[in-house]
Amino acid sequence: MKTTLLCLTILLVGAIMSAHAAKLGLASAWLFEENGGKVAKDIVGGHDGEIKGSVDWTDNGKFGTALEFPGKGDSYIHIPHDDLFNADPYTFVVWVKLQPKSWQYVVWRNGEVWPEPDLLRHLDIWISNTHIPVFMWHVKGQVGRIDGKTIVADSNWHHIAKVYDGKNVQMFIDGKLDGEMASGGTLDTRKSPIWIGARPGNIAATGLFDEVGFFTKALSEAQVNDVMDNGLEDYAAVEAAGKATTTWGLLKSIR
Repeated sequence: MKTTLLCLTILLVGAIMSAHAAKLGLASAWLFEENGGKVAKDIVGGHDGEIKGSVDWTDNGKFGTALEFPGKGDSYIHIPHDDLFNADPYTFVVWVKLQPKSWQYVVWRNGEVWPEPDLLRHLDIWISNTHIPVFMWHVKGQVGRIDGKTIVADSNWHHIAKVYDGKNVQMFIDGKLDGEMASGGTLDTRKSPIWIGARPGNIAATGLFDEVGFFTKALSEAQVNDVMDNGLEDYAAVEAAGKATTTWGLLKSIR
C-alpha cells in the first residue's frame, strides 16, 4: 500500500507540474525571484540559466526581485539549447529597464561567437543607437527586420513582446503594436543557446531585466497585455490550486 501511495503521489505531482505549461502555451519562465546565486531558474520547463560575469540581483524589479546587467559582454544569462526554443510559432516576452546607452542586447540566439558563422537567427532582439528596439530573423539565410518606433532605453520599465505566428512577426511595446512584417517563410533554426542581456562580440545591456518568458504559441494582443499586466507567475501556476484539492482527496481515499 505504501508503495502504491508513493507511486500515485509521484504521478499526481507530475500531472500538476505538467499543467504549468498549459495556459497559453507557456513553456519557460524565468522570474528572477531567487534573489541570489548564479542560477536563473525556469519555473515551468526546467531550462535553468547560468548567470555569467557581474550580473547582480536587485530588489527593484517590476515584479519582486530582478537582475541588473552592467553593460559588459561577459555578463549575461546563458540558457542551454533545447529544441523547444525552435518552436514555430512562438512568443517571447520580457520586462526591461534600460539606461539610455547605444547598441544593447536583449536576447540573442545564434551561437557563441561573433561574427556569426551562419545567418540563422530565430530569436534576436537588440537596441539601436537611437534607443529603439530591433527584431531580426532569418528565413533561408535572408534577413527579416522590424525597427520599432518607441524609445525603450530611457531608464523606465518597458514590456517587449515578439510574436511569430508562422507567417508574420509582430513587435509589441508596452502592450501596443509597434511594428509588423511578414516573416517571409518559416524562420531558420539552429542548435544554439539563448543569451539574455548580451551577445558575443561585447554588445550588452545596461539596466534591469525581469519576467522573461517563452510561449510555444503566438499570443494575441489581448493576451500579450494580460501577460504584461498580471505577470508570468499566474500562467506558470495554472490549475495547480484546483488540482491540489483533487490530489489530496484521491490520496485520502486510498489510505
